[in-house]
Amino acid sequence: MDFNSRWLGAMGAADVVRLAAHYTVARMLERDDFAKRYKSGQPIAIHEFLYPLAQGYDSVALKADVELGGTDQKFNLLVGRQLQSAYGQEPQVVLTMPLLEGTDGVNKMSKSLGNYIGIAEPPGEMFGKVMSISDELMWRYYELLSF
Repeated sequence: MDFNSRWLGAMGAADVVRLAAHYTVARMLERDDFAKRYKSGQPIAIHEFLYPLAQGYDSVALKADVELGGTDQKFNLLVGRQLQSAYGQEPQVVLTMPLLEGTDGVNKMSKSLGNYIGIAEPPGEMFGKVMSISDELMWRYYELLSF
């Protein structure tokens, strides 16, 4: 395991500008949520454009062959492929997986939403959270979590 702060933390302002030069605003606006917000006149902050670049640069720094992510990360994963090409690397293979609903049964599982089951939680806590999942949603858990 590696932390991206190792390579991102070493980047100065000039490095960030060079990284940003590999992607255009027009390409960023191809992302569905950016396009909708732009068309409706809602603001898009610059840091929101930098996030896909930073995530994509992770693939460059790691010289990734394959990257796995949720369907909500497809745009960012494809940014990684483009950046790898720009940096002279073979573009990674991108695999996306469906999102798993959290214990609330509505939103994607997320620590920030508090609807997650942590892999390092005590067994009793995990059991309680799993038992709180609705019977209907349990079939989706079975489908996405078993091989």
